Amino acid sequence: MDIRDVRFKVSAVAAAVVLVAGFLLYLQHRSSSGGDEPYTGPPATPGTPAAQPGQTRRIALNTQPSDYPRLKELGYNLVDAKPDDSLLAGVPDGMQALLWVGNFTCGAFDLDYDGFVRAVQRYGHSPKVYGWYLSDEPDTGRCPKIAGEIRRRADYIRQHAPGQVSFISLTDWPMKQLAPKRVGVDLYGLDPYPCKGSADAQDSCNIGAIDRMVRLADDAGIPRAQVAPVLQAFGQSCTKGDKQYWLPTQAQFRKILARWDRLAPRPRLEISYSWGHQSEWACPSLADASGGDHPDLQSIMKARNTAR
Repeated sequence: MDIRDVRFKVSAVAAAVVLVAGFLLYLQHRSSSGGDEPYTGPPATPGTPAAQPGQTRRIALNTQPSDYPRLKELGYNLVDAKPDDSLLAGVPDGMQALLWVGNFTCGAFDLDYDGFVRAVQRYGHSPKVYGWYLSDEPDTGRCPKIAGEIRRRADYIRQHAPGQVSFISLTDWPMKQLAPKRVGVDLYGLDPYPCKGSADAQDSCNIGAIDRMVRLADDAGIPRAQVAPVLQAFGQSCTKGDKQYWLPTQAQFRKILARWDRLAPRPRLEISYSWGHQSEWACPSLADASGGDHPDLQSIMKARNTAR
């Protein structure tokens, strides 16, 4: 999701190294592909609801156990974690975990296949587990073999973790080899970040970037019912590294939500990126966005997450 460390506590330093490399590749690709230009193509067609009212699962990424009470108060019902007994024990009642076992772009998987199998065998029937995060922005253009590994893992989840979902997050890299009919994944995060071009807030965001990526997913054969919107809830004014994105204003954030509501209404899963800080690319984040020096995006998300 991309430009990010979705998580995790246990091996944070190693993960950060991988993420920095992945993010640099991401930026290079976006620059060379023209993905940063304002989208002027046709809008995506409206979608149809994927879930019943009140059944959308909601997660804010890059969290710590100490964040869980506040997230629950804001109406989030999923947390990100690794497959670890102590971490799952800290998931509050009424919440579940999306377990990170994946890779970034073309990198190695966090668990090799044998380790992944052991994790599914241990947690595949756990009521604390919602699903498995198998890959973050896999780049099948440069690394075509990654699709086969995702399929192998998605197939194993389907066979050995009934009721739990497989999930990957995509950017505007080639998607066709990752369509459900090819890899069998249940849910797909799409992560256009419309408020880009400066670390300081600008007058408008490129909302058409959402339409562009949704149309790419349509063309690749990814059904709208399997799309999980990734909401931009970060900026880069206080990062140490890249400074291309700004934290949306409240009005801009509402426009982002409105466009997603048109294109992927009532999705099965909705993702806020990012709750926590990341020194290279996510600061400020949703954890800061409670008013005062930053837009109050938390109140907007609480109203959205708790609406019935």
